[in-house]
Amino acid sequence: MRLYLVRHGRTPSNVARLLDTAVPGADLDAAGREQAAGLVERLAGHDLEAVFASDLVRTQQTVAPLAADRGLEVTILGGLREIQAGEDEMSPLWERYVGALRSWGEGDLAACVPGGEDADAFYGRYDAAIAEIAAAGHGTALLVSHGAALRMWIAARVQGIDLAEVVGRRLGNTTIVTLDGSPEEGWTFVDWDEIDEPEEWPAAPTPTPELVELTRTEASAEAPGWRLLLGSLHQTTDWPTFADALTFVTAVAEIAEDLGHHPDVDLRYSRVHLAVRTHDVGAVTPLDIALANRISVLVHQHGGRPVVDALTQVEIAIDTLDADAILPFWEAVLGYERDGDDALVDPERRGPQVWFQRLDEPRPVRNRIHLDVTVAHDVAEQRIAAALASGGRVVSDAQAPAFTILADADGNEACICTWQGRDPDPVD
Repeated sequence: MRLYLVRHGRTPSNVARLLDTAVPGADLDAAGREQAAGLVERLAGHDLEAVFASDLVRTQQTVAPLAADRGLEVTILGGLREIQAGEDEMSPLWERYVGALRSWGEGDLAACVPGGEDADAFYGRYDAAIAEIAAAGHGTALLVSHGAALRMWIAARVQGIDLAEVVGRRLGNTTIVTLDGSPEEGWTFVDWDEIDEPEEWPAAPTPTPELVELTRTEASAEAPGWRLLLGSLHQTTDWPTFADALTFVTAVAEIAEDLGHHPDVDLRYSRVHLAVRTHDVGAVTPLDIALANRISVLVHQHGGRPVVDALTQVEIAIDTLDADAILPFWEAVLGYERDGDDALVDPERRGPQVWFQRLDEPRPVRNRIHLDVTVAHDVAEQRIAAALASGGRVVSDAQAPAFTILADADGNEACICTWQGRDPDPVD
């Protein structure tokens, strides 16, 4: 039979160079979705009788456009998933993972990252998945799998291409490797259709992420399952019991110590709220992405339930012609600390931030204090609709989705705010 091996499209984890191997894994990003759509044209004229994907969502999303174009149903095979990274899951440091795989090629089949897979475990389940594909009796089939898994399986099981060539060739997202053969007769290399994309599995360990400020768009995209509010990534999760929540927090603490980077944690009975931000930079950096994504794996492993609707950050805005004259009063009354020239923050980070909006001229009709309510970007419309249904009105949506000004029946105002619409336009 002819078998097409395809690596999945690009994900935020690829961009952040994270070891994303656990189920369900990251979704495709915008570039990955374009790559998936491009497979339809790249494989035009090639006969396909069946398509398969691993149980990580990115492979299923990659094959979906092709399957829809051919009218084929995608068969999910867990044996096609990525080689498991164990304790290094969602880590930006690849040294142990790459070292273990290199040891397989040197004959040490027991090598693995603690909690990960050794060679026997990987080849056993991957061979079984390939055998199941072949046993279906199709003349041609395509599977979508993962970078490290494809490299190691091709190197060990395919004739006509040597180890140095397998390791040395680029295996970018949606690269297609074509084979002929069967499990009984063996597999023979036919073609390696490369595309010019950075590969997920580097030849050397990835360095510690630099503390560079990410744009709001980057910060939002690179940590699936988290939401960007007021310059930090936030996640709230529900747990069956207080003990389950505490166990999760303890596991988070172990990861944070391992990375040397720590989140803000709020545990209240069975609900845990986490926020991450690099305070030395005053923004989200790749170090926060690494921590957030490793925590996301813990949520899945421990059985937590993300609650996006619970993510709300409130700010109190005071309109004034002279912030310098009134800011010290509020600083003293609230016991807050200054945050720049025009804001106050609770030193315990429990109360809402207060900021002072400088006016150019008096506004006697408008209230002098309003609330800024920052929510997850994907629930803002729902929050606005609920406010309008409760008797509110829109004062202005000229700056939406960055903020929409609402008012109650008495004219008291609140802004529903998101991170969107605040990054500068990209320079061509």
